[in-house]
Amino acid sequence: MIQIPEQNHVREFRVFLDACGYNTEQLTQRIGRARPPAAGEEQQMFDDSRQITTLNVLVRLFLLGAPVDKSTVDEFLPDVVAEFCHDAGLLQSDGDIINARVVIIPVDDLLFASDAFRILGTEEAQNFVLPASTHSANFLRLLTMQDRVDDTLDLGCGCGIHALFAARHSARVVATDISPHAIAYTRFNALLNDINNVECIEGSLFEPVTGQQFDLIISNPPFVISPSESFVYRDNAMELDEFCKMLVGEAPRHLKEGAHLQMLCEWVEVENEAWVDRISGWIRGCDAWVLHAAPLSPAAYAQQRTGDLSGESVNAGVASEWTAYFERHKVRAIHPGMLALRRRDGTNWLHVQNLPADVTQPAGNAVLAGIAAVDFLEACDDSALLAATLGLASDLMAEQAPPSDDVVGVRLRLNNGLSAEADIDGAVAAFINLFNSERTVGDCVSEFAKVADAEAAQLTRDLLAIVRVFVSRGFLAPLDLE
Repeated sequence: MIQIPEQNHVREFRVFLDACGYNTEQLTQRIGRARPPAAGEEQQMFDDSRQITTLNVLVRLFLLGAPVDKSTVDEFLPDVVAEFCHDAGLLQSDGDIINARVVIIPVDDLLFASDAFRILGTEEAQNFVLPASTHSANFLRLLTMQDRVDDTLDLGCGCGIHALFAARHSARVVATDISPHAIAYTRFNALLNDINNVECIEGSLFEPVTGQQFDLIISNPPFVISPSESFVYRDNAMELDEFCKMLVGEAPRHLKEGAHLQMLCEWVEVENEAWVDRISGWIRGCDAWVLHAAPLSPAAYAQQRTGDLSGESVNAGVASEWTAYFERHKVRAIHPGMLALRRRDGTNWLHVQNLPADVTQPAGNAVLAGIAAVDFLEACDDSALLAATLGLASDLMAEQAPPSDDVVGVRLRLNNGLSAEADIDGAVAAFINLFNSERTVGDCVSEFAKVADAEAAQLTRDLLAIVRVFVSRGFLAPLDLE
């Protein structure tokens, strides 16, 4: 396990890394990426780091995970740095060869240490702490709301990526994990980034924060729907999606009124049950905004998950075991997504937002805007909606859509991080263009009826349905939500 050195020694190590250019910008310029190599990228990273420099030695050790001979380490790393890395458990010696036990990954301007990928091929794999470069970690990071809050909980903190970013907009962050390895990494990374408002507590689920409530809970839990529980960071001991259901059921007790939970999860669709009904049955006392990615068939999911890990000591099972497990439980599909809950007294709502593409830029504000838009719609009957003044979203783009059935339409695309888009025909485009932040919805309906030479009353029902969809998707916004 990584050791926690004195704070001033960690700061000195960070100063050294910064001076060497071990950051997102310079690594990207030097080797084309600031993360460990994906499959097929190893040789290019070796080629790009072949010149022996201090930065390239760090790249070989802490990004590539490649062995470096001791003489090279002695020449290019100062003695005090090499000694620190060995004492902290970042490096280990094997005769004349030095290996890194960790990866160190820059994310924006922060650095995160975690287990080296080669550990996945050893008996230590069960307690593997996931690196900050993984898709799920950055997916949730980009979706996290950025409003200033007093108290944030990172439930299942791993290497601490969510806790440390949340520390920038939270007065206090509590980071919990059942894994002592994860807690050690989060503490180390807080020191490495000179962040002092994160409290790390080892323990299972909400047990370490019994009786406490938070303004924001962030969680990237072990949500994989697996027939086994081989790996702490991704598997759990409960059947199907019961683990995520349990978290969603317990979370409201730890949310202040009006506070939010953002959690990655996967849930199943079983025979004779709609998946929306399944997930809605988990939720009590909260509004729920579900960002829904494309579902996977049991066969595709099994293939993906059994291929996630490799190594002589790794046994994630074979795909046939997974598919047999899904067949026993009559699973038709597995649905991935992000669940945002808001604790609120009264009648609660559930809204599903489909995600057409990956999230690659900050979208926390888009999540908040999506929740606010549903609030607006839930408060509006038809009369109130007709009286509302709406405008086109400031980041809405329109382009010609690919022709379909010889009909030329318009593709709307929202550049808010969620990649919301819709193909509409010319008539709907003409209607939407009437919204100029001055006309009411009723004015737009009347104006469109004149152009279409139709009675406004006949068009109102259909046009209001379009308006509701476009508000929920973020294409149209009430003035006070812009």
